[in-house]
Amino acid sequence: MPPSDYYYTDLFFQIYSKEGSPASSSHEKLLAVGGRYDMLMENAWDNTHKTKPPGAVGVSIALEKFLPNNPSSDVGLPRIENSISVLVCSKGGGGLLNERMELVAELWEANIKAQFVPQEDPSLQEQYEYASDHDIKCLVFITEAGLSQTDLVKVRHLDARKEKDVEKEEIVKFLSEAISLQFKNPTIWS
Repeated sequence: MPPSDYYYTDLFFQIYSKEGSPASSSHEKLLAVGGRYDMLMENAWDNTHKTKPPGAVGVSIALEKFLPNNPSSDVGLPRIENSISVLVCSKGGGGLLNERMELVAELWEANIKAQFVPQEDPSLQEQYEYASDHDIKCLVFITEAGLSQTDLVKVRHLDARKEKDVEKEEIVKFLSEAISLQFKNPTIWS
């Protein structure tokens, strides 16, 4: 997407890191942006000089993507997550905003970092994009039928590619155990 600022001149760039295999759908993370700033230099140049201002190229690097202790880091160093975030999602039911907010509050009370998409009725795609943008790997889905008929929620971990139906009353216990095991123990999914 071209920048709208007037001071960019002809050339601008964005640097992405591509994740996933080439055959599958891959995810890209923005690492840096920049461009030529010749117009900015011309506007700032003192007109008393008889020379033309020098050309300028600038770049902004997302350093947090490279820091090994940062949860959003793309560096392949092993690390222990000190807090795993959960996204509470809805399927149908008009967005179930109140129910999502109540579940997020319940999770926060249990010291589980939880979020929801701040929209009344977000689509599944918007919720998955939000999870991707905020580097959230654990999703908890609530449905109107699940809450009214079976009192079940679905927990899905995107990296582990596992999911499980959990009774709503047991969700704090399940997530606490799963987070302490970093979702890696296969017995939590059976």
